[in-house]
Amino acid sequence: MKKIIGSVLLCVLLCACGKASVEVKEGIVIEYGAELKAEDLTDEKVTLKEVKGFDAKKTGEQKVTAVFVNEKDKEIEEEITLEVKDTKKPVIKLKKEKVEITAGDKFDAASNIESVKDPVDGDIKRSEDKKLTKNGYIITSNVNAKKAGSYTVKVTAYDVNGNKAESSYKVTVKKKPQETPTQNNNQSNSNSSTNNNQGSYNKPNTGNTASKPNTGSSSSGSNSSGQTNANKPHKHWGPAVEGMYFDSGDELDAWVFSDDCPYTGAYGVSKCSCGKLFIHRFY
Repeated sequence: MKKIIGSVLLCVLLCACGKASVEVKEGIVIEYGAELKAEDLTDEKVTLKEVKGFDAKKTGEQKVTAVFVNEKDKEIEEEITLEVKDTKKPVIKLKKEKVEITAGDKFDAASNIESVKDPVDGDIKRSEDKKLTKNGYIITSNVNAKKAGSYTVKVTAYDVNGNKAESSYKVTVKKKPQETPTQNNNQSNSNSSTNNNQGSYNKPNTGNTASKPNTGSSSSGSNSSGQTNANKPHKHWGPAVEGMYFDSGDELDAWVFSDDCPYTGAYGVSKCSCGKLFIHRFY
């Protein structure tokens, strides 16, 4: 009888002295930047006191030591292998889905971007590197703000782990409206003799040529030499902007709507005897 009691007591003591453990899950995957919880690691009713060696912002496999506390307030350490993955893409917010401007207006593609952020790391900065694959965003645009038409702006963002997000918006460039010039009743009659087409976007009348200013020599005397004006040494005259001559109406209009033109509003166009076009006046 004594032997039986002794065996039972020994068994109880051995069980009491046995090491407690927590059964952990297999194939544990933790989201990048997330805080570890006990239920991420085990199905047992324990609390998680701390995790040694864990870095929530380091993707890949990690070996850590988890310290659990069971219902008897006993601390239990378990070696755990887990993996950190970043599955969340950057978030791109635009102010508008469509943008409209008028030809000649200045356009900044970035002005329609409200924010570009990573859910964990926050703001993502713009980059000019078109080969970028991590930690930044780039803007791709085919917008020609000087030419009417429909265009697209695309924003491509990458987080620090290479997750990619894209968003785009449409840009409509409207044709610049024509302006009706106002005539000055006191304008000199001598100006009315100049060949011109008035307006903000009128093509020049290439069928007429402007007469060359009187330099003091008789035009009839010059013709008597048997030479035409085209064969004589020629010097341009009459432009409102010195040195600006154009081979075609399209070239002239393109310059007027460019940033190089210092004037706005209506203008008159003339054709020199050599065939060049020029702006003789801005109104």
